[in-house]
Amino acid sequence: MTWLNTGIGGHKVRDLEARWQDDVLDARPDVVSILVGVNDMGWHTIVPDGYVIPAEDFAAGYDRLLAPLAEAGTELILIEPFLLPISGTVTARDTHIDEEIRKEWRADLDPKIQVVRELAREYGAHPLAADSMFAELAATTGPEYWAADGVHPTPAGHAALASAWLRLVA
Repeated sequence: MTWLNTGIGGHKVRDLEARWQDDVLDARPDVVSILVGVNDMGWHTIVPDGYVIPAEDFAAGYDRLLAPLAEAGTELILIEPFLLPISGTVTARDTHIDEEIRKEWRADLDPKIQVVRELAREYGAHPLAADSMFAELAATTGPEYWAADGVHPTPAGHAALASAWLRLVA
């Protein structure tokens, strides 16, 4: 069995589309697991690139990624993007994140999570409900245990994702 990880941190749906043929389709994979969406969220409105993608455009781009894989009979695992409620986080660009900004992000991310769920149904993919999983886990331990900044998993967060992924494909 061969595993390929072609994920690149910070990439958005548009970035995946630009490299999809070379990085994914040319490998003719049996299984593809995708986690994308948090970088398509409105948090980029407070950082220099200012990139924001409406849920409809996110859906269209994501659909273009999935269509050739489904046509080839590839097993799909779609991991929904997630955001944990970390207060007072300072990003790498020294921007203070308050509760109001987090609410704006959540309002932008929730429709994208719905897109991932709808595409999973449409394509018969295995959905991994990471957002609700982390919300449930954070209720007992606090969100920082799973993702110190709300979006990048800690070792415990990665272990939780891996365990959930394995349950889907077992």
